[in-house]
Amino acid sequence: MSSSITKDESQMSRREFLKAASVGAAGLAIMGLPSGRSEAVEKYPHWGEAVVIRDESATFGPNIDSKVVREMLNEAVKALTNGGGWPSLFSSYKTGETVGIKVNCQWPRVPTQPKVVAAIVNELVKMEIPKDKIIIWDAEAGALGYSEMWNVSMEFRGVRTAATDKLEDPFDASKTMDMQGNPAQLSRLLTGPAHLINVPVLKNHFEAGITFALKNHVGSVGKDNKSRQILFHHPMDEKNPIHKMAGRGAPISERIALINTAPDIKNKTRLIVGDALFGVFTRGPLGEPEFAYNGLIVGTDPVATDHQARLIIEGERKKSNLPFVPSLHIDHAIKLDLGAPLEEMKVTPIHRTKKG
Repeated sequence: MSSSITKDESQMSRREFLKAASVGAAGLAIMGLPSGRSEAVEKYPHWGEAVVIRDESATFGPNIDSKVVREMLNEAVKALTNGGGWPSLFSSYKTGETVGIKVNCQWPRVPTQPKVVAAIVNELVKMEIPKDKIIIWDAEAGALGYSEMWNVSMEFRGVRTAATDKLEDPFDASKTMDMQGNPAQLSRLLTGPAHLINVPVLKNHFEAGITFALKNHVGSVGKDNKSRQILFHHPMDEKNPIHKMAGRGAPISERIALINTAPDIKNKTRLIVGDALFGVFTRGPLGEPEFAYNGLIVGTDPVATDHQARLIIEGERKKSNLPFVPSLHIDHAIKLDLGAPLEEMKVTPIHRTKKG
């Protein structure tokens, strides 16, 4: 594993990370991370907050109980919004506007679960958002199809599914971002909707630590997987067999964070619903589901949601005596003011039921 970690990543050990998470503002200042909340709390609703809700009856083997998932989602949103619920998250919605739901189906064996997306769509429809103004999307049609996401469109006729690589005109040239001197083309499926819900999956990443809300937007950029690899990865290390097999080098953590500064992401995201029903903690981002967490991680702050995902993954890895792999893109996101510093986070845990 050590050959896959960049020099910068190797400088933050597990001990250093845990220390940074506990020492408060002084320690974060030493690390170069923002230490003062100032006016940041008003940047968007629920800054620094996350709800982690679990219910062991949400899954049974590989199966998912749709009713329980819908109950979990609504309870989490109610807790996050202090009772305001879904309408408080979409108070700016205007008739005719589209809501985009960004899923992660790049590896169909561990995709965003369609039943989680169906629970989201169900609430949007209950708010009288027209079904044809809801679009579920990802980067590539092949993976999206294998994920059976079309089941949501079957359940809610009129809801659309789409992929960037199947659009006739996939990119909005007026929204091209500069990524450290490299142009990043944003998908029209990102720039078109007025509102965005981010639905990532609970997975480790053998080099980036985890992939969750922040890293899900790597799939919002670029024409194909090859172009994204060039944009978000260092040149290939010829001595690293995994790099040679993948055809790219280690992830560039700064750019994973940087893409989330795009106004179409930062200003449009109304909710993050992290699919933590199942998780991967050793073979991510590929492989099969390795454990059932039976949870959802809900918030609007991608740093807060991703940090909770990081803690869950690291907890599973610790049980198996696996090494700590830093998720430096989360810490870069704090530097970019994309979310609250660690010591300012407010997490609401909800454990609904236990099997047996």
